Amino acid sequence: MSIGGKLKNLRLKMKKTLKDESEIFDVSINTVYRWEHGLTIPRKSSLKKIAAYYNVSMDWLLDDSGAENTKCDGRINTEESQNIAEQLLLRMFRKLSDNKKYKILGYIERICVEDMDEA
Repeated sequence: MSIGGKLKNLRLKMKKTLKDESEIFDVSINTVYRWEHGLTIPRKSSLKKIAAYYNVSMDWLLDDSGAENTKCDGRINTEESQNIAEQLLLRMFRKLSDNKKYKILGYIERICVEDMDEA
């Protein structure tokens, strides 16, 4: 199941509305909607809040392998989380038009240059 599907299921199980979650996680209602519909992925800071609030691990949230009965113990394997995030980004990137891929690559390149300048 996708991260969006998991977020929606968690919200519904807790009988929360989009508005409730937007207030809990300090984001707009539209942001929560976009998460649940797979249009965007929560930022790391939001993922931490979501995982803590619902008592699940970030690894479980990011894993879309279909393992629904995964025991969520709250431990985070950062290398594994990064691999899952990279796989998710690659799948989403492949769905984009060539024009949008070039825009994304340009943006990433600018960020990398900024990071090198800060170092």
